Amino acid sequence: MANKKKFKVTFNTLLFLIWLLIFICIAVMSPAFLSPSYLLNVMLRNIVEIGMVALPMTLIIITGGIDLSVGNTMVLASTLGGLAAVSYGSVAGIIVTVVTGLVCGLINGLVIVKAKISPMVTTLATMYLYLGISRGISKGNSIYTYDFTTMMGTTSLFGVPLQIWIYVILAVVFTILLSKTTVGRKLYSIGLNENATQYAGIDVGKIKIVMYVLCGLICALASFIWLGRFTSIKFDAGTNFNMKVITIVVLGGTSINGGIGSMVGTIIGTLIIATLNSGLTVMNIPIDVQTIVHGSVLIVALIAYAVINSRAKKKKIIKIEAAPKQVASM
Repeated sequence: MANKKKFKVTFNTLLFLIWLLIFICIAVMSPAFLSPSYLLNVMLRNIVEIGMVALPMTLIIITGGIDLSVGNTMVLASTLGGLAAVSYGSVAGIIVTVVTGLVCGLINGLVIVKAKISPMVTTLATMYLYLGISRGISKGNSIYTYDFTTMMGTTSLFGVPLQIWIYVILAVVFTILLSKTTVGRKLYSIGLNENATQYAGIDVGKIKIVMYVLCGLICALASFIWLGRFTSIKFDAGTNFNMKVITIVVLGGTSINGGIGSMVGTIIGTLIIATLNSGLTVMNIPIDVQTIVHGSVLIVALIAYAVINSRAKKKKIIKIEAAPKQVASM
């Protein structure tokens, strides 16, 4: 008899079903939610910056690190870039924004790797550092959009907002990077056992620094869209941004301890948060109830993740125990 392939329930499959259930429930209760214009210009467009930064954050957390400064990195990049654009034009604004993002990421990486200070403590410190610099340079005033950021925040291509296209391209690139390249395997190895990875001849410090610099670069790119969408921002605009990003990554099944996670899970987690944010708003659900719903969904996802992982480990143990018996009977 031919072996029948059993359908395996993975965490990503379950997460996708959770998103589908949430989407259907909201659509049934509020049909206006299904409008293509609403889905593209409200639901997806409003989550793009958070979703973009969640991609490199996934890589960082898989290595056992974390970056609490992403929101303020975006604000600082927007602040310096916006001021440069006012004085020297859009090209100067673009260059300054990108350089600021890279420098912020490099500072995080160097302090973590060279000074051997924990990622949480380091990025908590730089979070306040970047916040203070933004406030001092802007003198508490708003920073306004300029030509390039306006284009990034308001342009559509084939009826779809440009920032959604950018997110899709980045999502594909990061998915391939993590799942199909040696770099991705090295990231998992660092998260599972950093010392063993170091002994294997892999430059762990260099990889970590590159990941934080990459995160800073994506923060700079996201800041263009952010400033263009809102037309102006203040120094405290990124206060809760980092927690939203980390929530998406954890919701997607990436272990905060490192070594476990997938980019597909992060993408589905982004869709879940986008659906909840826009769906509950269109249903006129109070903000405090929305927060409770977000927390509940996150708890359900984490419980599901724990159950599926536990079953997977039991199956592996059973296979390992069964192997010696098969050998003995030969």
